[in-house]
Amino acid sequence: MNHADEPTQALPPVEGEPTPVEGSTAAPVEEAAAGPSPLTWVLSGLLVLALVAGIAWFAFTTSRANREASMRSAASDYLTAVAEGDAEAALGLLAERPENTTLLTHEVLAVAHEAAPLTEIEAGTLGGTETAPTVEVTYKLGDEPVTTTIPLAADGRDWKVADGTVDLAVPERRALTVNGAQLTEEVNPVFPGTYTAEPVSDKVGLTGEPAVVVSAPDQADESIDVTLGLSELGSQTVLDAVKGRFDECLAATESRPVGCPFGVGVDGVEVQEGSVKFALVNDPWAGFAPTLDPETLVASGTFSYDMTATATVSREGLSTQATIPLKADRGYAVDLSKNPAVVTWS
Repeated sequence: MNHADEPTQALPPVEGEPTPVEGSTAAPVEEAAAGPSPLTWVLSGLLVLALVAGIAWFAFTTSRANREASMRSAASDYLTAVAEGDAEAALGLLAERPENTTLLTHEVLAVAHEAAPLTEIEAGTLGGTETAPTVEVTYKLGDEPVTTTIPLAADGRDWKVADGTVDLAVPERRALTVNGAQLTEEVNPVFPGTYTAEPVSDKVGLTGEPAVVVSAPDQADESIDVTLGLSELGSQTVLDAVKGRFDECLAATESRPVGCPFGVGVDGVEVQEGSVKFALVNDPWAGFAPTLDPETLVASGTFSYDMTATATVSREGLSTQATIPLKADRGYAVDLSKNPAVVTWS
């Protein structure tokens, strides 16, 4: 049976599928994909905002942490420099370098460290204001624990110590050294540490407390409160100088010895050359008590002498031996800055 001549019957369309157009050979067109919903856009936006906020918060907290670390570092670095005796490093960490650095040296800090080392430095709580912050620090000075605050000042992006020294007054500066340093001014800034005064000469003695402990930079100004006078050696040196010069005058044979605190008048008579003899009646050195001017290192005082002067005198061709009493109070001054000491009379 020949099926080629039989008419072809189309299958009925499936429900839900488009009916093909007669004579068309194109495939059925599929439905276009749907776009993102509004909810998706909202969620995406919120995610971006959260990410940006997270980055900003991380940057803020990191920046703040770095700032606080820099503050603590400025305080601890300063104290560490002082503890290590590195005066130049400590000065470099100050917001304002003092003009007078006589007691801000490695040598002075070495003596301070020997007396009481600065150890166990820790920087902790921040305080103050945004523009004038402070750092609480703890450390030991010798065996004593110290807790204090160090003020800071901005230096560009860095921080420096706003006030890291204490003024130490040394009223008798010329007669004293402090931690071995000779002073040029009465008031001297110092780092935290121990400062001890000593006489510039073994002829100078002192009473009182020669050592001052500066525990912290925020401590009130300090003063080395001592009383200076002559040491036993100093008093003996002054006595030897005055008595030695006086004895030279006693040995003179002129009526008016040059540079001496006594002499006799010769008006109307002629004194035989070399005939004058001076002799003490009293002991002028009993109760000898000089006092010292620490600023000039000059010791001074008075003593009383009672003596006679005997000489051969001539008048109108007649000669005789005459004795004249001499009694007076005399002042003296001995400059101990000179070697040997120089005596002057008054």
